[in-house]
Parts: sequence; C-alpha cells; structure tokens
Amino acid sequence: MTTRKQYLTGSITHGFLLFVNFCVLLGIITNLQLLASSSSSLPILNQVLLGYMVIHTSILLSIQLGIQVLEMIKKKFPTLLIAYYFSIGDEDTIPDRILDPIRSRIAVIVILLTLSGGIIIYPIFAVYGMMLLVVRLPNILVNPTTIISYFVIFLNLVPPLLLLTVAIIVLSIIMIEFKRQ
Repeated sequence: MTTRKQYLTGSITHGFLLFVNFCVLLGIITNLQLLASSSSSLPILNQVLLGYMVIHTSILLSIQLGIQVLEMIKKKFPTLLIAYYFSIGDEDTIPDRILDPIRSRIAVIVILLTLSGGIIIYPIFAVYGMMLLVVRLPNILVNPTTIISYFVIFLNLVPPLLLLTVAIIVLSIIMIEFKRQ
C-alpha cells in the first residue's frame, strides 16, 4: 500500500524530471535555431557534430518522455534512462519489462543511444537549457513580447511533422506496454 509520502516524492521527482526534459528541449530548439540560420559561421564538421547531437538527443528525449508518461499512468517512480542500466547489477534481473533488452526493442535502442553518447550529450543539453532559462527568464518577465517571439521560433523550428513523430513514439511506447499486460 502506497502512502501519501510516496505519492508526494513520486510527484516531486516526476515534476523535476519533466523540468529537466523541458530544459533539454529548450537546448535542442536553440541549437536547431543555430543550425537553421543561414548566417551561421560554424565549420561543416561542427555542423555535422551538432546535427548528430540534436538528432540523437531528440530521439532519446522522446523515448524518455514516453517512458515517463507510462510511469505516471501506472503511478510508478520515474526512471532516468541514461542512468537506468548502470544502477542494475550484473546478476539482477531488469524489473521493467519494457526496459529489458531481451524482451523489448525499445530497450535495445535506449542502450545504443546511451552508449553512443547519450550519457554525455543529454546532460549537456539539460545544463545548456537550464542556463538559457535562468538567463532569459528575467527578460521574459520584463518584456512579455519576448514570449511571442519565442513561440514563433518554436513554431518555425518544430514543424508539425516532428511533433507528430514524437507523439507517435510516446504513444507507441504506451501502447506496447499496455498490450503486454
């Protein structure tokens, strides 16, 4: 039987993880803006590396959000995917069926994304997004027209097709898990 304290700590950690995911999304959007600008003076190698980081983190973020939404529906404690497999011992079984690489392809993708740089790139985007938020939040509070300009940038850089892709990944994770029960 769960207690109120467990519900409270679960709600607080879900809120904190959603905030971290929002900061990662903010970092991705800002870097997409840098890649999309025609006046970008980045060398081609830096553009390729930044493009890889943005695509890689976008996929990992969408899977992270799908798993987190599933855990909120099931009223479970949230899981940070980049640290999940490092917290399980060699002899232990993986408790979540959807994160077991033997039973789920999503788990294999998560492991590949984590090992191919997710453990470094995801925190970089999170810290970058938090720094942007701390620096720009006072400006937004003083000048509300800044919100409108950021909203226009968001609508231009995140086309409906990308949002549809993220929604499909999130919904597919939820449907796969409910199908197995």
